[in-house]
Amino acid sequence: MSLNNLISNIEKKLSNLLSSYETLKNKNLKLEDENNKLISKIEDNSQIINSLKDKIKIMSISKSVDVSKNDIKQTKLKINEYIREIDKCIAQLNN
Repeated sequence: MSLNNLISNIEKKLSNLLSSYETLKNKNLKLEDENNKLISKIEDNSQIINSLKDKIKIMSISKSVDVSKNDIKQTKLKINEYIREIDKCIAQLNN
C-alpha cells in the first residue's frame, strides 16, 4: 500500500469520524433541550399537584364541618350494610 493510499484512507476515516461526531453532537443537543423541557414540565405538574392536594384538604375539612349528625348516622348504616354483604360473600366463597 502506498503512502498516498494510506493518507487517503486516514482522511476518509477522519472525515467519517467527524461526520459521526457532528451527528451525535446535534442529537445530544436536541436530547438535552428535550430533557430540559421535560424537567420544566415535571416541575409545573408538581406545582399543580400540590395545589390540587391543598384544595382536596380544604374540601375535606369543609365537608367534615358541614356534615350533619343524620348524615353521619346514614353513612355508618350504609357502611355496616356493605360489611354484612362482604361477610356474606366471604362465607359463600368459603363453602
